[in-house]
Formats: sequence, structure tokens, C-alpha cells
Amino acid sequence: MIDKNKEGYLAKDNVVVFYNSDADIGYYARTSTKGKELDLVNKYIDYLKLVYSRMKTKRAAIFIEPLLETGYPDIVVVEYYSTPDLQWNDLRKSLNSTDLKILFFIQTMKNTSIDIINEMLGYSFEIIQGTVKRLSACGLIRLSKDKSNIKSIAISRYCRVNKIIAIEAKIDKWRDAICQATKNIWFASESYILLNKKTCSAEVINACCENGIGIITINGKVNKILPGRNGYFPVSYASLQFNEFLLRWFYRKES
Repeated sequence: MIDKNKEGYLAKDNVVVFYNSDADIGYYARTSTKGKELDLVNKYIDYLKLVYSRMKTKRAAIFIEPLLETGYPDIVVVEYYSTPDLQWNDLRKSLNSTDLKILFFIQTMKNTSIDIINEMLGYSFEIIQGTVKRLSACGLIRLSKDKSNIKSIAISRYCRVNKIIAIEAKIDKWRDAICQATKNIWFASESYILLNKKTCSAEVINACCENGIGIITINGKVNKILPGRNGYFPVSYASLQFNEFLLRWFYRKES
């Protein structure tokens, strides 16, 4: 039996579920509304807990209705591997969304400078210099001796996330589900709609295919009707945000 603790998360073996906001790790979520959709979400989460608890190496953190720029996806599953060998720096707990946006840009560019970041992202030199200083102190980037050149490091050195799966649940409004699931591609490696059906019409399947969205149904049992398009990780700075939520929680738990 697993009980939700006072911090609003549930953890056992290799599965952790975040039900509520946790300001200590910088994570905020919407309070779920009771109803048929929440029942559908909870059924699928129970299924996910069972699936991941049986895996030997793969672990999962499940976030319920996290607050993101694109809204509140119903379920975000963050697959990750072991964390103990990661060099953690408590300064990372203070990194904000701007820091992670600049980190993602550096990771994408591999080799850049403050001037290029200013030109491409539009942040002031003062903000960029502050961010670069923090990222360097956290060991997330490399700086040249004169600090004019900024290089990325291997993402495996600071990130333990392997994949992010977003799921949007709907009882009947499948067009609304596809709309939100399409937005979720912005941060997720794979995006799905979750429907309380046994089968799907050709109209639903075609609409999902056009947008790279997968389909999962629950009606007695769980079926993956259509796989989601598999994207790279990280997809955006929000992908890195989930890594930070997870690691902040993990190292707080270990301390």
C-alpha cells in the first residue's frame, strides 16, 4: 500500500507520483477537479504505477496537471535512470526558467557567446552574464579562460531524464484533447490522448496521425491504439525543467 504523504507525492520502488505543487522544488500544479476525467486519469496512473514497478532499470516520475507555458497537461510521465552518480550542486535549486532557457540554447548550439545569446534570445547582457555565472558554478556549461566562449557539456552529466511522455485525457471532446496534446509536443518526447473507449473512429486516428499524436484507450483494459511520434530529448527548456524538479526532489529526499 502506498500513501500520499504531506508533501503531496507518493513514492515506492521506482515510481513517484507528484499530486500537488511543491514550492520547495519550484514545482507548481493545478488542483485536480473531481469528475469522470479525473477518474480516467487515476485509472491510467494506477496502470502506470503497476507497469513501472515491474521494470528493473527504468524509473518514472509522474506529474499531475503541472503548470507550463502551454497550459496544464493532465499527466506527464518522466522516464529516468539511476541518479546516485550525478554530481549535485545545491545552487541548482535557485535556477529559474530564464536560466534553463539559456541553458537549453547553449545545449542546442554546443558553442556560443554572450553576444550571440543576446542577439538570438533578446535578454540583456546583465541577465545573460548572471545566468552564465550561475550555470558555470553549477557545472552545467564550460567557459573559456576569458569567459568569451561558452560551451555545452554532455547532457548525461547533469540530466538523468530519458524520455517525457505527455497524456491528455478526455471523456468525449477528442478535438480538445488533440489540440492540447499537440501543444504538449513543445516539451514532450511523445504525446498522447487518453480516451474512455474500446475503439476509435478513423476520423480520430487520422487527426492524431496528422499531428504526431498517439492514442491510448481505457475500457476494461489499457490499449495503445496508435503510438506517438518519438522525438528527441530535450525538446525545449521545459524538458530540462522536469529534470530539475526530479533531481531537486531526489536530493532533498536523500539529505
